[in-house]
Amino acid sequence: MPARYDFDPRTFQGHLATSLVGRFLVYRVVVGSTMDIARREAAEGAPHGTLVLAEEQTSGRGRKGRSFFSPRGENIYATFVLRLDVEQHRRLPMAVPLAVCRACEVFCPDARIKWPNDIWIGGEKASGMLIDAEYAGSEVIAYPGIGINVNGDPTVNPELRGIATSLRRASGRPVPREELLARLCNELETWLEAPTQSLAREYRARNLLLGREILVHPPSGEPYPARATDVDADGALVVELADGRREALRAAEVTVRPS
Repeated sequence: MPARYDFDPRTFQGHLATSLVGRFLVYRVVVGSTMDIARREAAEGAPHGTLVLAEEQTSGRGRKGRSFFSPRGENIYATFVLRLDVEQHRRLPMAVPLAVCRACEVFCPDARIKWPNDIWIGGEKASGMLIDAEYAGSEVIAYPGIGINVNGDPTVNPELRGIATSLRRASGRPVPREELLARLCNELETWLEAPTQSLAREYRARNLLLGREILVHPPSGEPYPARATDVDADGALVVELADGRREALRAAEVTVRPS
């Protein structure tokens, strides 16, 4: 691996302004999945805020069991170990994408959240997230897995052309991964503790779908058109149907309808 791709933990720590999130870093060059390492660390007592970071994943996973394209050395592949109470866990579906979006928009101001947990820039995906969790008594151990296309070019994969982008490709300049990841940690700690009303307001302000005509792809059945109108306190997307009825979407896959 070229030395220029090496992540510098000391530079990362220098940008970190958190009390706990990101303070304990588990850094690997190649792993199957950072999510698997995070679960192992949690089982061995890893503290709240532990961050597992890898230069490359060979078995990265996305939503609905999809594989996640994870080439070496240019992007961010990370999973956190978060020990939360029930209320904090309830806010996580909004707090994680908001933290990622706010960190990315420092370098790409037009970064937006595409519900439920992708970051899009200019109509193309720059980041994806997967949140797993398990209960341990009254505590919830959550594992937000985050992939951000930072300095790589996802279009080297023909299947991703016109679908995915990177911060460097969108901004036209290299992005320091250490600073980006530290900003993400700073934002995540902030929004885990923020009042739900403030969290929801900031999340809505960056939501790409609100006010737009979309196609709803349910887990079963045919897609149907709707208009995205709101995001509720639990992070569900509220849509208005053609007959005026409203639905709160949680499990459905949502696709923006071409205009």
